Amino acid sequence: MNEVSDSIGARRAMAILAVVFGLFVVIFGPTLIQSTLDVLTEKIASLIPTQPGMVLAGVLLPTFFIIFRGIDIVAGITLVLISYPLWTGEKWAWPVALSCISFPTLFGVYTSLPFLVQFGKPAPAALLLLLGLITFWTFLFLKVGSRIEKTARFFVFTMLGIVPAHIIVLVNHGVKGLMERPDKPMFTDPMITIYGFEAPMNFIAFVMCIIAIPLLASRKQSGWWLGLIAGVTVIVANYPTHIIRMQTSDFLVAGTLGVLLTISLLIPAFRASLLGKQDPVT
Repeated sequence: MNEVSDSIGARRAMAILAVVFGLFVVIFGPTLIQSTLDVLTEKIASLIPTQPGMVLAGVLLPTFFIIFRGIDIVAGITLVLISYPLWTGEKWAWPVALSCISFPTLFGVYTSLPFLVQFGKPAPAALLLLLGLITFWTFLFLKVGSRIEKTARFFVFTMLGIVPAHIIVLVNHGVKGLMERPDKPMFTDPMITIYGFEAPMNFIAFVMCIIAIPLLASRKQSGWWLGLIAGVTVIVANYPTHIIRMQTSDFLVAGTLGVLLTISLLIPAFRASLLGKQDPVT
Protein backbone atom coordinates (compact mmCIF):
# COMPACT_ATOMS: atom_id res chain seq x y z
CA MET A 1 0.00 0.00 0.00
CA ASN A 2 1.37 3.43 -0.97
CA GLU A 3 1.67 5.68 2.07
CA VAL A 4 0.65 9.33 2.08
CA SER A 5 3.43 11.58 3.31
CA ASP A 6 3.01 13.59 6.51
CA SER A 7 2.27 17.28 6.08
CA ILE A 8 5.08 19.79 6.48
CA GLY A 9 3.36 21.13 9.59
CA ALA A 10 3.12 17.67 11.17
CA ARG A 11 6.77 16.91 10.39
CA ARG A 12 7.90 20.18 11.91
CA ALA A 13 5.75 19.65 15.00
CA MET A 14 7.19 16.17 15.53
CA ALA A 15 10.74 17.41 15.04
CA ILE A 16 10.27 20.21 17.58
CA LEU A 17 8.62 17.84 20.05
CA ALA A 18 11.52 15.40 19.67
CA VAL A 19 14.05 18.12 20.47
CA VAL A 20 12.10 19.53 23.42
CA PHE A 21 11.31 16.19 25.04
CA GLY A 22 14.76 14.79 24.24
CA LEU A 23 16.50 17.75 25.88
CA PHE A 24 14.18 17.52 28.88
CA VAL A 25 15.03 13.84 29.35
CA VAL A 26 18.78 14.45 29.00
CA ILE A 27 18.99 17.61 31.14
CA PHE A 28 16.32 17.13 33.81
CA GLY A 29 15.61 13.39 33.71
CA PRO A 30 18.72 12.26 35.63
CA THR A 31 18.01 14.67 38.50
CA LEU A 32 14.33 13.72 38.68
CA ILE A 33 15.18 10.01 38.82
CA GLN A 34 18.04 10.49 41.30
CA SER A 35 15.96 12.63 43.66
CA THR A 36 13.24 9.97 43.62
CA LEU A 37 15.80 7.24 44.26
CA ASP A 38 17.47 9.17 47.10
CA VAL A 39 14.21 9.51 49.01
CA LEU A 40 13.35 5.85 48.45
CA THR A 41 16.76 4.56 49.56
CA GLU A 42 16.55 6.67 52.72
CA LYS A 43 13.18 5.07 53.44
CA ILE A 44 14.56 1.58 52.76
CA ALA A 45 17.57 2.20 55.00
CA SER A 46 15.28 3.22 57.86
CA LEU A 47 13.26 0.00 57.48
CA ILE A 48 16.18 -2.46 57.32
CA PRO A 49 16.72 -2.71 61.13
CA THR A 50 13.15 -3.94 61.65
CA GLN A 51 12.61 -5.54 58.21
CA PRO A 52 15.80 -7.35 57.13
CA GLY A 53 14.12 -8.38 53.90
CA MET A 54 14.43 -4.78 52.72
CA VAL A 55 18.18 -5.29 52.23
CA LEU A 56 17.57 -6.89 48.84
CA ALA A 57 15.17 -4.11 47.88
CA GLY A 58 18.02 -1.71 48.57
CA VAL A 59 20.05 -3.56 45.94
CA LEU A 60 17.49 -4.30 43.22
CA LEU A 61 15.68 -0.96 43.22
CA PRO A 62 18.78 1.23 42.65
CA THR A 63 20.07 -1.21 40.04
CA PHE A 64 16.92 -0.94 37.93
CA PHE A 65 16.76 2.84 38.45
CA ILE A 66 20.35 3.28 37.24
CA ILE A 67 19.89 1.04 34.18
CA PHE A 68 16.62 2.70 33.17
CA ARG A 69 18.12 6.17 33.65
CA GLY A 70 20.96 5.28 31.28
CA ILE A 71 18.52 4.03 28.64
CA ASP A 72 16.42 7.19 29.05
CA ILE A 73 19.42 9.45 28.46
CA VAL A 74 20.46 7.60 25.31
CA ALA A 75 16.85 7.75 24.09
CA GLY A 76 16.80 11.52 24.73
CA ILE A 77 20.06 12.00 22.82
CA THR A 78 18.64 9.97 19.94
CA LEU A 79 15.49 12.09 19.81
CA VAL A 80 17.52 15.29 19.51
CA LEU A 81 19.78 13.86 16.80
CA ILE A 82 16.98 12.44 14.63
CA SER A 83 14.91 15.64 14.75
CA TYR A 84 16.25 16.67 11.34
CA PRO A 85 15.25 13.37 9.65
CA LEU A 86 11.83 13.83 11.25
CA TRP A 87 11.69 17.36 9.83
CA THR A 88 12.54 16.14 6.33
CA GLY A 89 10.11 13.22 6.55
CA GLU A 90 12.46 10.25 6.35
CA LYS A 91 10.29 7.15 6.89
CA TRP A 92 12.59 5.39 9.37
CA ALA A 93 12.66 8.36 11.75
CA TRP A 94 9.09 8.14 13.08
CA PRO A 95 9.30 4.51 14.31
CA VAL A 96 12.66 5.22 15.95
CA ALA A 97 11.34 8.39 17.60
CA LEU A 98 8.22 6.60 18.86
CA SER A 99 10.41 3.88 20.36
CA CYS A 100 12.69 6.42 22.07
CA ILE A 101 9.72 8.33 23.51
CA SER A 102 8.33 5.09 24.92
CA PHE A 103 11.38 4.39 27.12
CA PRO A 104 11.12 7.31 29.59
CA THR A 105 7.35 6.83 29.58
CA LEU A 106 7.16 3.14 30.44
CA PHE A 107 10.24 3.25 32.71
CA GLY A 108 8.59 6.20 34.44
CA VAL A 109 6.04 3.79 35.89
CA TYR A 110 8.81 1.79 37.58
CA THR A 111 10.61 4.87 38.87
CA SER A 112 7.39 6.45 40.16
CA LEU A 113 5.28 3.59 41.55
CA PRO A 114 7.43 2.65 44.61
CA PHE A 115 7.48 6.30 45.67
CA LEU A 116 3.71 6.57 45.34
CA VAL A 117 3.23 3.38 47.38
CA GLN A 118 5.57 4.50 50.16
CA PHE A 119 4.60 8.16 50.44
CA GLY A 120 1.15 8.43 48.88
CA LYS A 121 2.12 11.22 46.50
CA PRO A 122 3.59 11.51 42.99
CA ALA A 123 7.34 11.03 42.64
CA PRO A 124 9.56 13.67 41.02
CA ALA A 125 10.22 11.10 38.28
CA ALA A 126 6.48 11.02 37.52
CA LEU A 127 7.02 14.19 35.48
CA LEU A 128 8.95 12.09 32.95
CA LEU A 129 6.04 9.68 32.77
CA LEU A 130 3.47 12.44 32.29
CA LEU A 131 5.39 14.40 29.65
CA GLY A 132 6.41 11.19 27.91
CA LEU A 133 2.83 10.00 27.68
CA ILE A 134 1.68 13.33 26.25
CA THR A 135 4.52 13.32 23.70
CA PHE A 136 3.86 9.67 22.80
CA TRP A 137 0.16 10.25 22.13
CA THR A 138 0.88 13.47 20.23
CA PHE A 139 3.26 11.61 17.91
CA LEU A 140 0.60 8.94 17.29
CA PHE A 141 -2.01 11.51 16.24
CA LEU A 142 0.33 13.79 14.24
CA LYS A 143 1.24 10.90 11.94
CA VAL A 144 -0.90 10.94 8.81
CA GLY A 145 -3.65 8.34 8.67
CA SER A 146 -7.36 7.67 8.50
CA ARG A 147 -9.59 7.87 11.55
CA ILE A 148 -9.54 4.09 11.99
CA GLU A 149 -5.76 4.02 11.63
CA LYS A 150 -5.26 6.71 14.26
CA THR A 151 -7.70 4.92 16.56
CA ALA A 152 -5.81 1.66 16.05
CA ARG A 153 -2.50 3.37 16.74
CA PHE A 154 -3.81 4.91 19.93
CA PHE A 155 -5.12 1.68 21.42
CA VAL A 156 -2.45 -0.76 20.21
CA PHE A 157 0.63 1.36 20.89
CA THR A 158 -0.76 2.52 24.23
CA MET A 159 -1.19 -1.12 25.24
CA LEU A 160 2.32 -1.93 23.95
CA GLY A 161 3.54 0.70 26.41
CA ILE A 162 1.29 -0.04 29.39
CA VAL A 163 1.88 -3.80 29.39
CA PRO A 164 5.70 -3.71 29.73
CA ALA A 165 5.46 -0.80 32.18
CA HIS A 166 3.32 -2.93 34.49
CA ILE A 167 5.01 -6.30 34.13
CA ILE A 168 8.59 -5.06 34.69
CA VAL A 169 7.47 -4.19 38.22
CA LEU A 170 6.28 -7.79 38.64
CA VAL A 171 9.59 -9.10 37.30
CA ASN A 172 11.44 -7.14 39.98
CA HIS A 173 9.01 -8.40 42.64
CA GLY A 174 9.37 -11.99 41.43
CA VAL A 175 13.18 -11.93 41.41
CA LYS A 176 13.19 -10.43 44.89
CA GLY A 177 10.75 -13.07 46.14
CA LEU A 178 12.84 -15.93 44.74
CA MET A 179 16.08 -14.59 46.20
CA GLU A 180 14.51 -14.01 49.61
CA ARG A 181 12.65 -17.31 49.91
CA PRO A 182 13.24 -18.73 53.41
CA ASP A 183 13.63 -22.36 52.28
CA LYS A 184 16.38 -21.80 49.70
CA PRO A 185 17.82 -23.70 47.94
CA MET A 186 14.52 -25.65 48.14
CA PHE A 187 11.17 -24.63 46.63
CA THR A 188 8.55 -25.69 49.16
CA ASP A 189 6.12 -22.77 49.11
CA PRO A 190 3.95 -22.68 45.95
CA MET A 191 3.22 -18.98 46.52
CA ILE A 192 6.93 -18.24 46.13
CA THR A 193 7.76 -20.98 43.64
CA ILE A 194 5.25 -19.45 41.20
CA TYR A 195 7.59 -16.47 40.85
CA GLY A 196 9.93 -18.77 38.95
CA PHE A 197 7.10 -19.30 36.48
CA GLU A 198 5.92 -15.75 35.96
CA ALA A 199 9.10 -13.65 36.25
CA PRO A 200 11.02 -15.02 33.22
CA MET A 201 7.87 -15.09 31.07
CA ASN A 202 7.00 -11.52 32.01
CA PHE A 203 10.55 -10.40 31.26
CA ILE A 204 10.47 -12.02 27.82
CA ALA A 205 7.09 -10.39 27.11
CA PHE A 206 8.54 -7.06 28.31
CA VAL A 207 11.35 -7.30 25.75
CA MET A 208 8.94 -8.37 23.01
CA CYS A 209 6.68 -5.36 23.58
CA ILE A 210 9.61 -2.97 23.41
CA ILE A 211 10.85 -4.49 20.14
CA ALA A 212 7.33 -4.61 18.71
CA ILE A 213 6.83 -0.83 18.96
CA PRO A 214 9.31 0.27 16.26
CA LEU A 215 8.61 -2.79 14.10
CA LEU A 216 4.85 -2.29 14.09
CA ALA A 217 5.32 1.46 13.61
CA SER A 218 7.23 0.48 10.44
CA ARG A 219 4.25 -1.68 9.36
CA LYS A 220 6.20 -4.89 9.85
CA GLN A 221 4.11 -8.01 10.46
CA SER A 222 6.93 -9.23 12.70
CA GLY A 223 6.00 -6.39 15.07
CA TRP A 224 2.36 -7.45 15.05
CA TRP A 225 3.32 -11.04 15.80
CA LEU A 226 5.71 -10.06 18.60
CA GLY A 227 2.97 -7.98 20.19
CA LEU A 228 0.49 -10.86 19.91
CA ILE A 229 2.93 -13.39 21.37
CA ALA A 230 3.72 -10.98 24.21
CA GLY A 231 0.02 -10.47 24.98
CA VAL A 232 -0.71 -14.19 25.16
CA THR A 233 2.45 -14.78 27.20
CA VAL A 234 1.37 -12.17 29.74
CA ILE A 235 -2.02 -13.88 30.03
CA VAL A 236 -0.45 -17.31 30.59
CA ALA A 237 2.12 -15.96 33.06
CA ASN A 238 -0.12 -13.86 35.28
CA TYR A 239 -3.59 -15.36 35.62
CA PRO A 240 -2.25 -18.65 37.12
CA THR A 241 0.06 -16.61 39.38
CA HIS A 242 -2.91 -14.61 40.64
CA ILE A 243 -4.92 -17.79 41.29
CA ILE A 244 -2.09 -19.32 43.31
CA ARG A 245 -1.15 -16.21 45.28
CA MET A 246 -4.52 -14.42 45.69
CA GLN A 247 -2.85 -11.72 47.81
CA THR A 248 -2.93 -8.64 45.60
CA SER A 249 -4.55 -7.72 42.30
CA ASP A 250 -1.24 -6.96 40.53
CA PHE A 251 -1.09 -10.24 38.60
CA LEU A 252 -4.80 -10.11 37.80
CA VAL A 253 -4.32 -6.64 36.35
CA ALA A 254 -1.33 -7.86 34.32
CA GLY A 255 -3.28 -10.77 32.87
CA THR A 256 -6.15 -8.46 31.97
CA LEU A 257 -3.76 -6.03 30.26
CA GLY A 258 -2.47 -8.98 28.25
CA VAL A 259 -6.04 -9.74 27.19
CA LEU A 260 -6.61 -6.14 26.12
CA LEU A 261 -3.35 -6.08 24.13
CA THR A 262 -4.25 -9.35 22.41
CA ILE A 263 -7.77 -8.21 21.56
CA SER A 264 -6.59 -4.86 20.19
CA LEU A 265 -4.14 -6.61 17.87
CA LEU A 266 -6.72 -9.17 16.68
CA ILE A 267 -9.35 -6.62 15.65
CA PRO A 268 -9.30 -7.06 11.85
CA ALA A 269 -9.71 -3.37 11.04
CA PHE A 270 -6.92 -2.44 13.45
CA ARG A 271 -4.58 -5.06 12.04
CA ALA A 272 -5.24 -4.06 8.44
CA SER A 273 -4.73 -0.36 9.07
CA LEU A 274 -1.55 -0.81 11.11
CA LEU A 275 0.04 -3.18 8.61
CA GLY A 276 -1.11 -1.39 5.48
CA LYS A 277 -2.83 -4.62 4.34
CA GLN A 278 0.47 -6.38 3.69
CA ASP A 279 0.29 -10.10 3.06
CA PRO A 280 3.80 -11.52 3.41
CA VAL A 281 5.50 -11.65 6.79
CA THR A 282 8.41 -9.19 6.74
